[in-house]
Amino acid sequence: MRFANPHALWLLFAVPAAVLGYGLAFAARRRRLARLGDEPLVAKMAATVSMPRKLFRAALAVLALGLVALALARPQAGGRARLTKDRGIDLVVAFDFSRSMLAKDVYPSRLERAKRELDQLLDGLAGDRVGVVAFAGETLSYPPTTDYAAVKLFWRDLGPWDMPVGGTAIGRAITAALQELVNLRAKGGTTRGQAILLLTDGEDTDSEPLEAADQASKLGVKIFTVGVGSRSGELIPEYDEQGKVTGYVKDPDGKYVTSRLGEETLAEIARRTGGDFFHADAKRFGVDEAAHALAGLKRTENEARLVREYDEVFEALLGPAFLLLVLEACMSERRRPRPAEGKTA
Repeated sequence: MRFANPHALWLLFAVPAAVLGYGLAFAARRRRLARLGDEPLVAKMAATVSMPRKLFRAALAVLALGLVALALARPQAGGRARLTKDRGIDLVVAFDFSRSMLAKDVYPSRLERAKRELDQLLDGLAGDRVGVVAFAGETLSYPPTTDYAAVKLFWRDLGPWDMPVGGTAIGRAITAALQELVNLRAKGGTTRGQAILLLTDGEDTDSEPLEAADQASKLGVKIFTVGVGSRSGELIPEYDEQGKVTGYVKDPDGKYVTSRLGEETLAEIARRTGGDFFHADAKRFGVDEAAHALAGLKRTENEARLVREYDEVFEALLGPAFLLLVLEACMSERRRPRPAEGKTA
């Protein structure tokens, strides 16, 4: 048994909340009846209402609620295993984790918005092998894979403070991404379309990105660049250990450092490799456009892999839940009237 949508299991907390709500409602009813006056008289007036029936109706509603919550989590069981060959490309995402990506000209920050957009990009892929090169002054790599959940996990909690060296070395990032793609070629097999998705604010500080782009062009690897941030520039915030902004980055002379989009460099990198440049700002993010461009690359079949297809069983929960709700709606809370005692002549 597994759940295709495990986050929906949080809805199960509605079950104890409903039990508590019914308990409070019954307690309030008892208090209202007690305020009416003489207890034996009130009990006689309310005798037509069956408390066991009220409790049973509440139990039916709570049980139906629990079944619906479980059904929304999409329980799956059993299933079959089959061999499949997906068509795809080899893609390496070169992801900028420099401090300038903390600027907030794109909500909630350049970095967090980029993570969300890349998550959506991966959700739309199927069969593509995706790797990651996280970079600042140096690089951290995750080899290409079709396990997109693992790729997301790699960058989910990564931040500028996790990078061994500060700065923005776009050239080193492209070189590291090319190495990952060359490693895939060395393993043999059918030639696949290969590309690099470079996501950065474009301010290279200590590398040679255009020379790296020329090398990518020689290898037939297209680079699609997404420039994140405003063209006018933005201050770079500093954070304390609790994640609160304590100020803004200054240079050695005490002047505030402004991060501006290096648009010309990114456009030239894309041009030299036959790729495209996209600009991401507060209103529009370029990852969607990049995904459309990537769709035009040559796709070939992966090696056959075993895929397990599970059977959906949520219908088995929704049916009983519906019947319970119908029963709850049809059940009366009134006692059946007792037959009158016969009179003697």
